[in-house]
Amino acid sequence: MKKTPKLQKIKPNIQKIMNYSFGESHSNKYLNCSFTEILNKEKNRVGWIWKHTNGKIVVMPNMGFHIWFNEGEEWTVESGALWLVKHASW
Repeated sequence: MKKTPKLQKIKPNIQKIMNYSFGESHSNKYLNCSFTEILNKEKNRVGWIWKHTNGKIVVMPNMGFHIWFNEGEEWTVESGALWLVKHASW
């Protein structure tokens, strides 16, 4: 009986490159939410992530403009931050 070699799983050595970082974070105890500043790779502010206590994320390119949904889907912190870096870098 001939032995067949076992297949080995090969994991690609791909590192995720983050082109954003988090800046200052503020909590509002009256509204039960927090605001986190999103910075691009040059450390310039591109907007804020507004996180509610129920987990809902709202993206804010500036303080007067709120984006509640990402093409019909709810935001995650990562998707919101990536969107801000890509679209809101004025």
